[in-house]
Amino acid sequence: MSFTFRSSDIRMRLSNSTLVLLLIASAASMARAQSIARLPDGQPNMQGMYTRSGVKALEAEPPFNPIDPGEKNPLSVSNREDGLGPYPRIFGQGGNVLRGAQQRSQRRVGIIFPENRKLPWRPEEDAKRRQFLLDMNPARDLRHVELNSRCALPGLFEGEDGNNPYTILQPPGKVVILYDYNHTSRVVDLSRKEHLGTKIRLFMGDSIGHWEGNMLVIDTANFNGRVAYSREIPYLSEDLHTVERFTVVDENTIDYEVTIDDPKLFTGPWKVAGYFSKAAKGVESLEFACAEGSQTLQNIFGIPPTH
Repeated sequence: MSFTFRSSDIRMRLSNSTLVLLLIASAASMARAQSIARLPDGQPNMQGMYTRSGVKALEAEPPFNPIDPGEKNPLSVSNREDGLGPYPRIFGQGGNVLRGAQQRSQRRVGIIFPENRKLPWRPEEDAKRRQFLLDMNPARDLRHVELNSRCALPGLFEGEDGNNPYTILQPPGKVVILYDYNHTSRVVDLSRKEHLGTKIRLFMGDSIGHWEGNMLVIDTANFNGRVAYSREIPYLSEDLHTVERFTVVDENTIDYEVTIDDPKLFTGPWKVAGYFSKAAKGVESLEFACAEGSQTLQNIFGIPPTH
């Protein structure tokens, strides 16, 4: 027995199958959107404590970082696996406690553009960045002391993925993000359309936002040129401009994407993806006492003169 198919029939059947799949996916998406809790003003309710994942993934060809332990720096106390690092071990295990039994392994993470994860550094700026890292251990001057050792405000990205939590609040006209890391707060103004004057420069920048369905879009500018993205990118310039997209997926998950545009350092923008997972019920914020009684600067530079 033989069968004969016309190509037009196959195309039609494939087209119909594709249409059915698209309709099913669309219906599922609409069902999820309708099930998302909302505040009285209609905004998706994203309030709660979360742990962040995926945002601090490294570029494809990171430079040598003399701060971290390795063959060239075996005595570093940064990120040591033996628990002798600068923070109590609980800060290295906190992510597991915060997430509880939640597993979110199917989400996009890390640098998603460029796809090869090679950041579009201006060659001269990349060379400066690599030399800057080498001058951090031992620190050449105060500017070369790691930001968290100075308890500096972290900018948008500092703070560990998976550990120190974030708490999101939604008072009228604003979204507030509280970082456990260094006790930082960030206020996103939903009422303004324009940024502050360019003479006002801030560690956390000036954030204005708006909702597009279930996605909160935050535009941030007016940075002060003293914030870092990661250990391997120890500073970003005052020209930094970011656009973040927080998409509320369900009551436990917020997808995150940020476009980073810093024309002073890079030839074009790059993008990073990650996600926020709701902390397990009953979890409370840990105290993050950055440097009470810290001897860091004195150990590096000696006792300051008294006159």
